[in-house]
Amino acid sequence: MTTDFDPALLQRCAEGMTDGRLADADMQSLRHWWKPQRERAAELVELFAGLPIEAWSDAILSHRSHRHPWYDWLATKVTLREFATFMLENRYFPSFLLLVERVMQAQVCDVARDALQRNIDDERLPVPHADLMRRLMLALKAKAGDGLVLDSYPSLADRTLILHYGYYCDPWCLVGALFMIETMALHRMQKMNEGLRRLGLNEHELEFVSIHLTCDEHHAREWSECVIQPSVELQPQRRLAIAEGIAVALETMDRYLDDLVTRAASRRAAATTV
Repeated sequence: MTTDFDPALLQRCAEGMTDGRLADADMQSLRHWWKPQRERAAELVELFAGLPIEAWSDAILSHRSHRHPWYDWLATKVTLREFATFMLENRYFPSFLLLVERVMQAQVCDVARDALQRNIDDERLPVPHADLMRRLMLALKAKAGDGLVLDSYPSLADRTLILHYGYYCDPWCLVGALFMIETMALHRMQKMNEGLRRLGLNEHELEFVSIHLTCDEHHAREWSECVIQPSVELQPQRRLAIAEGIAVALETMDRYLDDLVTRAASRRAAATTV
């Protein structure tokens, strides 16, 4: 199944988050994008919709994208310029705080609001984590030097558009996508930490990674136990949208990681033939 690829849509979605608004035509494009993504993930949606919520974390961690080979590439193989390109190509990844604030607006119980507020507060300690990520990105860009080529391609757009779709169109789908990201974060951060230290980044530059190595597991538990579980108990109809968000986030992430490995391997193969 193929989908139309409009690289400018991703940019417009990112720019629209400054005031939380998107043109009607772009809202229509997002919904058009969603339909085939949902169809591709239909079996996985059915799996999560049929599982008890307390089993969702294990199901996420058993998906192949959790320990995808790309993370081993990050830890042991990629060059500094490849790592910088990987990070900088995600320039339209939305602000985590803005996503959580959007989810907060949709909540139906105080226990969920309290948990999300704790998550928001954590994102600001000891300093705003967005500033720490900016520090890391600037360090990578400076060390990599000029001339990086930042591509835009369908799998990269898809793994990011799931978050924009949730933000603009369905906050309960966004709950599922963010829960998936938090649940899988530890392994991703461990491998990034290995790779970035191998490439010579220092403790100051890696503060974002160091903090998230210690907090993401706790956040994932809170999303499950304090946001998803009580919300679904109050409004059972929310279960399907959350399951859809998890499933589409997993499937789009898997295709994106596959492409990263394929692209890196192709670059090496081309270099050996020169």
